Amino acid sequence: MSGCGVSGTWNLITRLYNTGNRDYTETYPGFADDNPILVSASPTMNLISSCDGRIFLANWGNGYIVSKSFVPNPSEKYDCVNGACIKKSVYSTPGIYQSLSDCEVACGTGCSGQCISNSDWAQIEGLSSQLKNRNCG
Repeated sequence: MSGCGVSGTWNLITRLYNTGNRDYTETYPGFADDNPILVSASPTMNLISSCDGRIFLANWGNGYIVSKSFVPNPSEKYDCVNGACIKKSVYSTPGIYQSLSDCEVACGTGCSGQCISNSDWAQIEGLSSQLKNRNCG
């Protein structure tokens, strides 16, 4: 993930000055906060990210953006299950968290960022089952 948000695709409809009213549909991979803009690079323009200045396309031409929209990439969602972030597809859970990092932040809150590893938990379960048969009276 970039500092410019969720990854996806920007769909732009553009118009060059020297082509009359003809519109062009263009797509560029990027991030939600990119908000592509045209910046003069005389005699042409560069299409750049307004988030981090990354160049989508140099020497774009001379025109303007008619409209733009962002479509996020489909991604695996996560849920916090017993203090661990698990892909929603593992147990058919709802997928509350949009990314692993979002889940880790929320899931870590319940256990102060420290969770018992699967091997440690298996050891605890094993010791617990041994104690079931003992008389602790």
